[in-house]
Amino acid sequence: MLIALLLFGLLGLAAFGVFGFWTLFRLESDQKKAEANAEESLNALFDGTPDVTFSGGWRSMKYETVIVGAKKRGYKLAHQAGDPKRTFTLMFEKAPDAA
Repeated sequence: MLIALLLFGLLGLAAFGVFGFWTLFRLESDQKKAEANAEESLNALFDGTPDVTFSGGWRSMKYETVIVGAKKRGYKLAHQAGDPKRTFTLMFEKAPDAA
């Protein structure tokens, strides 16, 4: 009985470990896809509207990618909330001198 419980516990830990590694792999894969498609996504996001909000996280474009992309498209960061390494929300305004 004790051996069965021990074996069951070890199998549970192994399953938890496999799930954890799969989750980390999936998050990394999703972020790489988002970064690979960053130019298209940024062009769609910063389409000339006066105010833009972006919510990001582990599966989205990196914080730095969005900030630099906004600047290139004539937007300035107006407000931010959250942790850039976890989940965050960025609010941008179209710069008055940008065409």
